[in-house]
Amino acid sequence: MHNKFQKSVLIVFSLIVISALLVGCSTTKTTTATTGVVSKIAESSTVESSGNINAKQQTTLSWQTSGIVGTVSATTNANVKKGDVLMSLDPTTALSDVITAEETLVSAKSALQNAENSNTSKGTAELALATAQSAYDTALGNYWNRGKTQGSADLISVWTSKLQIQDNKIVDLKTQLDALGELPDNDSRKALAIQNYSQAVIDRATMKQTLDYYRAIPDSLDNQTLLATLDLKKAQLEDAQRTYDAVKNGPSSDDIASAQAKVNAAQSTVNMLSITAPFDGEVVAIQTQVGDQVVEGTSAIILVNRNVLYVDVLVDETDISKVKIGDTATITYSALPDITSTGKVTFINPVGSSSSGVVNYTVRVTLDNADSSILLGATATVVIETGEAATKLTVPVAAVQTDDTGEFVNVVKTDGTVERISVVSGTVSGTSVVVTSSDLKEGDTVQLVSSSTSTTSSSSTSSSTQKSSSSASSLLGGAGGGAPAGGPPGQ
Repeated sequence: MHNKFQKSVLIVFSLIVISALLVGCSTTKTTTATTGVVSKIAESSTVESSGNINAKQQTTLSWQTSGIVGTVSATTNANVKKGDVLMSLDPTTALSDVITAEETLVSAKSALQNAENSNTSKGTAELALATAQSAYDTALGNYWNRGKTQGSADLISVWTSKLQIQDNKIVDLKTQLDALGELPDNDSRKALAIQNYSQAVIDRATMKQTLDYYRAIPDSLDNQTLLATLDLKKAQLEDAQRTYDAVKNGPSSDDIASAQAKVNAAQSTVNMLSITAPFDGEVVAIQTQVGDQVVEGTSAIILVNRNVLYVDVLVDETDISKVKIGDTATITYSALPDITSTGKVTFINPVGSSSSGVVNYTVRVTLDNADSSILLGATATVVIETGEAATKLTVPVAAVQTDDTGEFVNVVKTDGTVERISVVSGTVSGTSVVVTSSDLKEGDTVQLVSSSTSTTSSSSTSSSTQKSSSSASSLLGGAGGGAPAGGPPGQ
């Protein structure tokens, strides 16, 4: 019974104490002040936007004609050089004009080589010029002698002598023939004599015509013919001279250009049979395989040169005037949080595009280094530095307070007094905030204001608690905690 009594008293005591605490406790909010220091930071002016990563050289190569793919020499992720043949059509399956172009190309190359190296045209022109010069000289001589005999006096004298000699020869041959007159006509000696005599007579007639021509003076019709002949030979000489002048120093640039154009045209047609790398790069996708039937425009290979990467971003009209060619930029990636790149503004499109009433301008930022882990097409956030860093004051965020007149900080003077300084807060960076104030300077000590919560008890509550404890103590039997004298009631 004694133990039961003690337990009952303890329970009652506990309830009394808890009730007193619940009634008497109150929560109060106190403000404590520590200090911080005014600092300076360099804050840059930036423009931020986003876009996708692209390679400066990236293309999809397509077939230019129809046929069946015969060879594929490229492989995915392989590096290739400009001019490498990556795949080709089976030439027997190509269009007829493409096949014919191969033969045309051979002929065109031969013609080009002749045009560049052959001297045949020069030799031909030289011979033609010499012939034309001779013909002109003869025509000119004939024209200047049109009022005189056709032949010179010496020439007439020569032909007169030839005619006299021929006359003497005819007399001698006639004498020989007469001496054989009694022989039958079928006698070989007589027949030879008749032949010699007859031929001599014929030769004399030709000589007489020539001599008569040289002795003759041209009439008016002959003079017109001589003049027309002279004009013709002069024109032919001039043509021959121009032809020679054009080739005397080798083939003309026009001839070579014409021959080269024919080679280029044929080569272009032949090239339709193949897919050739237009620049050094990496094969990222092969879209046709051996045996595939293709037509003009069918995609064949995607080729990328990753040496230069860039990102195009849109900058609105309120910020575009701040951006200049050469501005540096920082690039981060949504899919690659551990990679940060640097770059420069290399192009600004001066023509903006309007969307939903907002005018934007395309700005290209070229990366300084093309990290191989950067994925093409990846979303990139670009922060462009648009001005030199400006020095600004910062204070701890906890130093800025607000009252009816605006923002302020409390500056602690050297003598311990506090002065209210008005400020205008700006960008928050970590635990500091940029502020603007004409009365604040670097190194000033400012109060940092923080709030804490404490629990206190009223005096009446304390008194009640003491009374409750005293009562509980008496209920427990004094300091020893024993039972009251005489033992529990009812014992």
